[in-house]
Amino acid sequence: MTDSLIQEQSRLAASVVEDYLQHNPDFFQHYPAVLPRLRLPHQQRGTVSLVERQLELQREKINLLEEDITRLMSVARQNEHIFLALNALHISIHQAKSFDDITVALQQFADAMPHVKYCRLLGFEQGKIDLHPYQLLLNRRLQAQNVYLGRLNQEEQQGLFPAQVHSVALLRIDPSANNTAPLAILAFGSELDDHFQPGMDVLFLRHLVTLLALILPRYVIA
Repeated sequence: MTDSLIQEQSRLAASVVEDYLQHNPDFFQHYPAVLPRLRLPHQQRGTVSLVERQLELQREKINLLEEDITRLMSVARQNEHIFLALNALHISIHQAKSFDDITVALQQFADAMPHVKYCRLLGFEQGKIDLHPYQLLLNRRLQAQNVYLGRLNQEEQQGLFPAQVHSVALLRIDPSANNTAPLAILAFGSELDDHFQPGMDVLFLRHLVTLLALILPRYVIA
């Protein structure tokens, strides 16, 4: 008998066993003595019993679940913190008496956020709207969406944040009226490389965009 024929018979036998076990999942309940005799390859320990391997897999699943729960709890705490800070900002903005009050409220909101060191309201200086110096940001980062999270190159960041800022959140504020020209850009800066990154949830930031779009027009100097 040739080697190829032996290998083919071995594969066929394995297929028959696999098919049988698939259709008889209670086989080992009827023949429990077989379980301790089954051996499986293991990277660190050579071979282990099926029971040992099952226990190891269960421990791995439990560890992964514990990690998921820890991560979800951390996200929940962060979201609660952001919600409370955003609620305070909402109240402060509605109580604002001047444009300076708006900028102070935004800076206080930024200060309440972990790892956020900088906050700027661009193109809206004392009620005078001028976004021409930031046209590069609008064209490259805010053309297709009103929120950008990530990093800027040196050209884009110059005049916006100091060099130690490594990730940013940019929010394009559009007027609620039918006007294609943006009203302002709100920028947050962090010194951490990955604090703001694509793929992060932007629900709270979009709420902030909507809020400022309603509030800022009243401070525009005609």
